[in-house]
Amino acid sequence: MIIKDIELKHFRNYDHQELVFDPLINIFVGDNAQGKTNALEAIYLLSSSRSFKTHIIEDMIQFNEQSAVVSGHVISNNRPITMKIALTKKGKKAFINMNEIARTSDYIGYFNAILFLPEDLQLIQGSPRLRRRLLDQEIAKISPIYAYNLAKYQSLLKERNAYLKQLSEQHKQADTYLDVLSEQLASLQVDLINRRQAFVSLLNEFSQSLYQYIAEDEALQITYHCQYKEISEQAILAKYQDNYSRDIMYRTTVDGIHKDDLHITLNQHNATLYASQGQQRSIVLAMKIALLEIVRKEVGEYPILLLDDVLSELDDTRKEKLLNLISNKIQTFMTTTSLDGIDHEVVKKAKKLVISSGHLEGTY
Repeated sequence: MIIKDIELKHFRNYDHQELVFDPLINIFVGDNAQGKTNALEAIYLLSSSRSFKTHIIEDMIQFNEQSAVVSGHVISNNRPITMKIALTKKGKKAFINMNEIARTSDYIGYFNAILFLPEDLQLIQGSPRLRRRLLDQEIAKISPIYAYNLAKYQSLLKERNAYLKQLSEQHKQADTYLDVLSEQLASLQVDLINRRQAFVSLLNEFSQSLYQYIAEDEALQITYHCQYKEISEQAILAKYQDNYSRDIMYRTTVDGIHKDDLHITLNQHNATLYASQGQQRSIVLAMKIALLEIVRKEVGEYPILLLDDVLSELDDTRKEKLLNLISNKIQTFMTTTSLDGIDHEVVKKAKKLVISSGHLEGTY
């Protein structure tokens, strides 16, 4: 899949700008704070209906404006599709071929993008929440059912936690309503866990071979760590029921997939504790490229790849390996302040878009 062009109206520091892209490599070049990452954010927003920079919609609307629009033409499964996200201070609306899409789960998946940010290099050292977010975002892109069930789970979890707080404040015990909420959570988690396990199995398979290419003689292993020993609705519900008093005391749902994690080992040692910084960067790089391969396997074509100033964070060897892996098969968008010292055919053939103060100054 590719994106042919994008139009920005009052988005971030862009007043009105149209950008036309190369089907392979595109590089946004410019000084800091000129709008390079904003352009990348707009592409990601068009793909997922969400920003990777903020949860506050108003932050994406140009100062002194009431609304913003991001629209573009993509090719997915050999079909032309027009996509649009309209932002106002009251919320956002998503459109496919001029038809409004009511649910986010019905919007994502038309146009997939894999995002690689400098902070992703902290995935190994970071909290489990970062790794869960990676799982949830990437599975949702290829499984609308997962996206829908995950949203239901998160809504029920919020409702159950609020009710636990109410029971605690009133010094009450578990009741029928808590049973109902627990049953619904247990039912949803079976499917969500199964989909996570299947996804992580693919992630491990592709990441292992890619890591071998990037770092050679080291064995990478990625597994899904679930706190439930038995994955069934009955077993999960029983665990909730056994711990009602604890959940009421702590005013929160202690058990659930919102506590699960990815376990990453290198040569059978915990990568968080024993992998060097260079090894950790190789692991994350392998995982990100593996996500491209998973999408291709599941939907039949590669997603696009968004690299926000990542090349400056990689040494020459990893930079070379990354560019070799994406060469001639994946539409890629990069941001950089300078191309000095990057002597690779992929970069030489790329379309360079020079960005300055929210405007396209030129291309070369």
